[in-house]
Amino acid sequence: MPESTMRVESLASLLMMLVDVPSVTGGEAAIADLVAARLARVAGGTCLRSGNSVVWRGPRRGRPLAVLAGHLDTVPPQGNERARREGDRVYGVGATDMKAGDAVMLALLESLDPAALRFDLAAIFYDGEEGPHAGNGLGRVLREMDWLRDAALAVLLEPTDARVEAGCNGMMNAEVRVTGRAAHAARPWTGVNAVERAAPWLATVTRFAVTPVRVHGVEFRETLQVTTLAAGRARNVVPDELVANLNYRFPPDRTLEDAERRLRAQVPDEFEFRVVDAAPPGRVDLDRAPVREFIARFGLEVSAKQGWTDVARFSAVDVPAFNFGPGLPDLCHTAGEYCPLANLERTYDCLAQYLVTEVPSS
Repeated sequence: MPESTMRVESLASLLMMLVDVPSVTGGEAAIADLVAARLARVAGGTCLRSGNSVVWRGPRRGRPLAVLAGHLDTVPPQGNERARREGDRVYGVGATDMKAGDAVMLALLESLDPAALRFDLAAIFYDGEEGPHAGNGLGRVLREMDWLRDAALAVLLEPTDARVEAGCNGMMNAEVRVTGRAAHAARPWTGVNAVERAAPWLATVTRFAVTPVRVHGVEFRETLQVTTLAAGRARNVVPDELVANLNYRFPPDRTLEDAERRLRAQVPDEFEFRVVDAAPPGRVDLDRAPVREFIARFGLEVSAKQGWTDVARFSAVDVPAFNFGPGLPDLCHTAGEYCPLANLERTYDCLAQYLVTEVPSS
């Protein structure tokens, strides 16, 4: 069997094994134990643990530090708990987001000789990415293991279809509360219907236009969506309250303060407005030398990361970072998510070559 075929088969088997270990956010202990056990057998490195996050640290030889990172958790399954292979695809919860990236990371650590690399290498398999921003394990790891902040480069193996996706949009959730006065539904004139009061605003805010914004040559899209809506106490009571959640995605040329002002401006002053969750955007690092080299070397297509990723956490500590992984962005969190085997191979090959050999300067 050719070596490339053996590599693809090995990556496919590894991905299927990871998919078959349940790891919904908050339940990552089993997969963290599995990853830690495998990493403990990797020669030349040290396996570290922070809760349900696992870090492999290679030998320190005074070379620039490169960090690979991927989250272990998934969203809840949708009838796709078990991995299955159909032709050149692996299906299952997390197959694309992002156990495919984790499989590539594990394969790299288990196959590359740390002494032969041009970088000192570390890899972070972390918990809690799909949950609230404050519970994300990478933030905890970066605080506890501050040597990671000295990295010359970080690669997030988030789903990108084996392309480079630069930076990431920021994210903000805000709760808007519209009040009324309860009354019997047979006598509505004695109350104030909160739904009726909110209706003109809802008709406007739900038509917020998707707005293209270019940052350092790549196009992000500003979006605003009403994602949850709750009102009413009983079928025969005029609702005295309506609560809407606004999910706002904003490009990397804005701060959290800028985003909050922009979002607040979409809500009437008389409605209660409260930010309940927020994450800053990730910097577009296309002008940083390690990022430019990676893109040019493999002739990779470059676009913006529309969703939020932990590139933003590396940006916050001034580590150049980008997204590059085998999963398919459009399939994230869907019942039919899968990863093409060709993307596993492509991602592995690019990272292996980049970590091992340096392009001679002309």
